[in-house]
Amino acid sequence: MKKLLSLLLCTALLLSCASALAAEYPAEKVSYDVWIRMRPMNGDAEKMDIFRIMEEKTNVHLNFEQIPQADWSEKVTLALNANVDLPDALYSGYSLTSTELVTYGSQGLLLALNDYIDQYMPNFKAKLEAHPEVRAAITAPDGNIYSLPFCRFDGLTGQIPSNMFINKVWLDKLGLEVPTTIDELETVLTAFKENDCNGNGDPNDEKPMTFKFEGSQRDLGGLFGMFGYADNLYTGQHHFCVDNGKVIYTPTTEGYKKACSYLYEHFFSKGLIDLEGFTMDKATYNAQNQGEVANIGSYFSWNIFDLGSVHMDEYVPMAPLKGPDGTTSWGYVSSSGIEPVGLVLTNACKDPVNLLKWADLTYDDWYGMQLEYGCIGLNLVDNGNGTFSYAETPEGMTYDEFLFGNTYPDSCLALFREFYETTLPMPDSAKAKDKINSEMYLPVATTIYYPTLLFSTEDNDRIALIGSDIIAYNEKMRAKWLAYGGVDEEWDEYIAKLNSMGLQEYIDIYQKTYDTAYGK
Repeated sequence: MKKLLSLLLCTALLLSCASALAAEYPAEKVSYDVWIRMRPMNGDAEKMDIFRIMEEKTNVHLNFEQIPQADWSEKVTLALNANVDLPDALYSGYSLTSTELVTYGSQGLLLALNDYIDQYMPNFKAKLEAHPEVRAAITAPDGNIYSLPFCRFDGLTGQIPSNMFINKVWLDKLGLEVPTTIDELETVLTAFKENDCNGNGDPNDEKPMTFKFEGSQRDLGGLFGMFGYADNLYTGQHHFCVDNGKVIYTPTTEGYKKACSYLYEHFFSKGLIDLEGFTMDKATYNAQNQGEVANIGSYFSWNIFDLGSVHMDEYVPMAPLKGPDGTTSWGYVSSSGIEPVGLVLTNACKDPVNLLKWADLTYDDWYGMQLEYGCIGLNLVDNGNGTFSYAETPEGMTYDEFLFGNTYPDSCLALFREFYETTLPMPDSAKAKDKINSEMYLPVATTIYYPTLLFSTEDNDRIALIGSDIIAYNEKMRAKWLAYGGVDEEWDEYIAKLNSMGLQEYIDIYQKTYDTAYGK
């Protein structure tokens, strides 16, 4: 019993010492040279109150070299490749690609942070323990963590990126209800096509449904879920989902073939879905529907106002539809909101501990909140009860100008759903999307898209070599089959060609990486 008590006492002392060590900041001010990536909207980082507040707390000063976003990639790539004149750290979300992170980390140009996180970063370590998907997303194939991430989980906004919206004014005018099945959608879009729904005297200017091909949340890949798996159009995860631990490449499934055939026969061949969707860029897509009267019946987007606010009030969200056999599925991104790179330390950093203690402060919600949404008393209002609200945007400024001028969003921090539920409410636009996703999409979001993961340098090279050709061929055939038909006649030849291009190796790389990250 005495031995047990002694062991428990020693353990408690060790934990206490570790905690004290993690919270102990330098007695004298220390400085680090940091390159910071500046968007056009960003204000002067040297004058931002949040960095002054954090310096007062930690006694750590950051000598910022503020590099414009347009110049960032070239400057960073040249410096890392030469391994000369590197700063102590690179600071910003999206400052390196996942491929660059793994490549430079494995070459010793970036510091592995695993041991430092365990010893000196209690806030961040606690976040990793509570959210293992974050650890999986930032751990390189060699087992090292080379970056501190930017994570923002404000509800289900990013987990279910694509929603459908439909013109309720047109429905009411025609005496129709919001569709709940694919058959009902065909009936509604046919009525939109055949009538002067916007009442301008021209029965031919209405587009029953629009979309943007390969446009992530603007694509119609969600409709494929009525036939099997919803289609995933995210860059780096093209068409991959995971079903009970097995990685699925959806364009080779029977349901994918059925979806292409059905959508062509019942919609594209009848002019119910706009063929211009195959060639529109994002700006053109979002510029639709800005005339005096609405001309769009239904569309896919992140939020209801993506096609502008001019006719926004005419539209209502439409839940995922039931397919011909009465079933459906919609896409869910479990790792959305995780950007693996928020801060990296280079091999020029000779004293990482105090810089990482400074960084750990950003994973305290009180400081992370002010980095992401602005300082209390300026961008945020303290309600006096442990909650905060957004200050009114000054006249003549947009919210983004007010925010980005005073703080540094999208950097190393991690704010999760519980934070938004208890401390700072989501912005109104995020609330609206979260409500749609929670009530209408989550119940059928059974297609789980491939999570954010880091691939080895070798695997990244193979993905670039094999995957680019496979994706290009797949997208060419998907566009052809949706617009002009022929999937049933060409399917066997299509599968054979994919196999000859290295499809199995392509899938195996994704499966191996998933298994490594999730312990199989």
